[in-house]
Amino acid sequence: MKKEVIQGKEIQRFTLTNANKTKVVILSLGGIIQEFSIINQGQRQNLVVNFDSAKEYVENPYQICKQIGRVAGRIKNGCFELNDKLVQVPVNEGTNTLHGGEHGVSSQVFDGYQVADNEVTLSLNLDPTVDGFPGDLTLQINYFLTDEDRLNVTYDLVAKTDTVYDPTIHIYWALDQGLNDTTLNINGDEITETTADKIPTGELQKVNGTAYDFTNDQNLAEAVTKLRNEEGLKGFDTAYKVQDSLKEPVAVVNEHNKCVKIKIFSDRNGLVIFTADPKNAANDEKGLFNSLATEVQTLPDSLHNGKFGNVRLTAGEHKRMQIAYQIEKY
Repeated sequence: MKKEVIQGKEIQRFTLTNANKTKVVILSLGGIIQEFSIINQGQRQNLVVNFDSAKEYVENPYQICKQIGRVAGRIKNGCFELNDKLVQVPVNEGTNTLHGGEHGVSSQVFDGYQVADNEVTLSLNLDPTVDGFPGDLTLQINYFLTDEDRLNVTYDLVAKTDTVYDPTIHIYWALDQGLNDTTLNINGDEITETTADKIPTGELQKVNGTAYDFTNDQNLAEAVTKLRNEEGLKGFDTAYKVQDSLKEPVAVVNEHNKCVKIKIFSDRNGLVIFTADPKNAANDEKGLFNSLATEVQTLPDSLHNGKFGNVRLTAGEHKRMQIAYQIEKY
């Protein structure tokens, strides 16, 4: 990738490799996973949607494979209580705040250093004068690729003052056009009930027997068709309550045409799935999808629904969170 400068900083590109010649490429812009490729049937296959240049990621509105923060998902009316005071943050989706707003983590440039051939650490100081969220926070994100083709992504946060934080990676798995050869399994049987503008009401709904039911392997194309017939929706933008675990996957994406399984792990209780064609807005508008985003996080809008989880931090608090992706060939 040619030299690119964004926000006055040169964008760095870090490459992780392992004994299997699996490769992960991380950009300092937004902590983007630009490549997650394997050698499969003698050829290198990139499993994620990507662009060649950092500029294209900036210009595209779909948050392609970026780190998201301070708070993943939607915040109702862009406001919440912190220390018994009402805090207003920038809105960027109608009256609501989505994925940390326009100047969230996804748009910022990290500092980074290569720890080893299979490991890189990015760091960022979060400042309310930049993103409009309350409080100062130091953030380190470590990417570690094992020889078992597992990418561990670890977040270490230190709150300098009281604040909020709940990250995700808006990773898009590159699938066949139409999603026909992909099945999905989710370790959870409840979704968040939402309003018309996709804000959780605080209630959960059982998925049993509906288009939302991925408790057993379900073909993704068939599920989208069923969703359109049952709900009149174009595709999925749905939050599931999952059983958090770093040992058992919260979800499994099975690409049958590639003979590849992607197992997703998380130490938090939420998973948002989103069907899209993020590089072709015309196709996406028509519902012609070729990718699936899997966003693990605390259940959305927990700032208004305390039973969903706690994403508030107090001054001096250190918190660690982890996401992992395991690739298996068969």
